[in-house]
Amino acid sequence: MCLRTLASLLVLALLPGCINSGYLVTSLAADPTAIAQSPAAQVTASRYTSHPPAATVQETVTLRIAGPFDLDDRARILRAVNEWNVALNGFVRLAIVDDSAPGAGQRQPRPWTIMTANGIGPRAAPGSTIALAHTQAVPGAGGLMIVYRDRIGMRDLGSVIMHELGHVLGLGHGPKGLMAAHYHPTDQQCVDKATIADVAAQRRLPIGQLNWCQTNVQSAAR
Repeated sequence: MCLRTLASLLVLALLPGCINSGYLVTSLAADPTAIAQSPAAQVTASRYTSHPPAATVQETVTLRIAGPFDLDDRARILRAVNEWNVALNGFVRLAIVDDSAPGAGQRQPRPWTIMTANGIGPRAAPGSTIALAHTQAVPGAGGLMIVYRDRIGMRDLGSVIMHELGHVLGLGHGPKGLMAAHYHPTDQQCVDKATIADVAAQRRLPIGQLNWCQTNVQSAAR
């Protein structure tokens, strides 16, 4: 593990034990059963609007995947990044980079590191509610996304990552949809209109030129 990652973990360990906007939580006692789908099946199920893309990329957010993620995990992470890029439609681009290459640090901004940890996340509240993942900016080093892989179980890792990428983009929690604070298998499946509208408002982007999924019918009805 590199020194930068160790330093990031130390910063995370010093954070308060309460849950802030960077957490996605679940209740172990009453968590709904997730529907097992392959990443490819979920991409196929997500239907996005199709607006003309930006002529030039205005902002690039770099991401670095630090193991141990298996091939299926990485496929789900790539699916989450891809769906965000479809929604952002070229105005903002999420790019996965290998910052171990010579000179990479000089060519692009400090990446956000996506990594795993086992069971070290603080509880959201007394009882059975726990964090599935946590995202935290690290001054001078991009930021850190910690996925508590041993807690994911049958939940969809790609959906968890997609939610956390919203925090990477600066979003807080919303009442429902992708950025809902509590995991539900129909909430975090794709980038919904309310979520992309928040991104547009924050970055002063034209909402009519961004994209959003139109498939979260069950989530919207709850």
